Amino acid sequence: MINKAYFKEILNVRIRTIIVLVTIVIINIGLMLFLNFYQRPKLVQLHDEWFKKRKSSGTVLDRGAAFEKGSADIIRWQAMIAPKKDLARIVGEIYEVARSNSLSLGGITYKPELLKTEKMLSYVIGFTVTGRYAAIKSFIGDVGRLRDIVSIDSISLSNPKLTEEIVSLKLNLTVYLKLEGQ
Repeated sequence: MINKAYFKEILNVRIRTIIVLVTIVIINIGLMLFLNFYQRPKLVQLHDEWFKKRKSSGTVLDRGAAFEKGSADIIRWQAMIAPKKDLARIVGEIYEVARSNSLSLGGITYKPELLKTEKMLSYVIGFTVTGRYAAIKSFIGDVGRLRDIVSIDSISLSNPKLTEEIVSLKLNLTVYLKLEGQ
């Protein structure tokens, strides 16, 4: 057994350490109480509210209404597809977007592919633009906002000169076009 005098001696010598330990224990107990009696119930409440809003935000359509809405969406999407003769205009818009972002556009490559089941053509367009990073970032956003059906397939950034802030972007796009007479 520990002698009372020995215990008092330890208490007198290590009073600051004991005060720090007791303070840490009290803070820990306070944080556990805060977590268990305030924060967790609030988190559960917010979680439940989020799921209720998520459930109620989606309107449930019967099968017929869903089919009609889907058919209307497909017709609207097909109306957005440019005819094949507009390929030059679309490429011109890409050049204009690059120029408006102060980028230099390198050579451009085209690879057409016939999509028989959809009665469409897809052109994979590859090119490289060079300029400042902020301008390239803006260019990517502008290409994504083109009015035609254009998908960005791949992006590759490189910095050819480490001492300059010039970035080179290699971009592959797919442009979807209607066949003539469709």
